Amino acid sequence: MPRQARSVFANIPHHITQRGNRRGDVFFCDADKDYYLQLLQEYTLKHGVAVLAYCLMTNHIHLILQPTTVDGLQKVLKPLHMRYS
Repeated sequence: MPRQARSVFANIPHHITQRGNRRGDVFFCDADKDYYLQLLQEYTLKHGVAVLAYCLMTNHIHLILQPTTVDGLQKVLKPLHMRYS
């Protein structure tokens, strides 16, 4: 059964989580976290999404993002996670 589509609203903060496959590690060293944050900054600036907070754990992440458009999260998260993976 497919996942229910995410409701996205412009100018409203959204809590985003992402975790590793089978809860495996996503970040193996500080350089991995730094690279992820560089990519996050690149895509959020490009698509007008504010980063209000983030927490990078070893095997998952939490982001509080506020998009200015309804497709802002999609435009940030898809290429971000494709490039990082």
